[in-house]
Amino acid sequence: MDELERRRVRDLMARFATGVSVVAARHGPLLAGMTANAIASISVDPPLMMASIARKAETHGAIIGSHAFAISVLTDDQQELAECFARPTTAAKLTGFCGAAWHEAETGSPVLEGALAFFDCRLQERHDGGDHTIFLGEIVAAGFREDAQPLLWYASGYHRLSATP
Repeated sequence: MDELERRRVRDLMARFATGVSVVAARHGPLLAGMTANAIASISVDPPLMMASIARKAETHGAIIGSHAFAISVLTDDQQELAECFARPTTAAKLTGFCGAAWHEAETGSPVLEGALAFFDCRLQERHDGGDHTIFLGEIVAAGFREDAQPLLWYASGYHRLSATP
């Protein structure tokens, strides 16, 4: 696929509105997290979540090493965190975790404080997905807030829900 075709595919995929999340894992002292919108609920019984992670991402290696990951769904006032976790990994990002407040979930994965929802997952399976790996995890802990709104991603930009008239 040439660059023009890749750009066209990206433009087409950008027309799918999604929530914004941070997928994170802890492997030893390493805290790795990245902004992601390629997550999905797969099953209620058993409770399963999916996260598609680029193989070159630090988070990819941390998930494989820890056999776990957490998904923190961001609120509309957490755009700054989304932007930080979307940047390329640096030593400061790995040690400072974007300055985010977090707590350790049951699996040891970091969950962002103030998230709209979180899913703590124990890795069950992984599948090839082109330049990504599709991680399937069983939810071992989860929670949500009712007093916040989601941060959305559409047409390569952040958006918020508008008030209903």
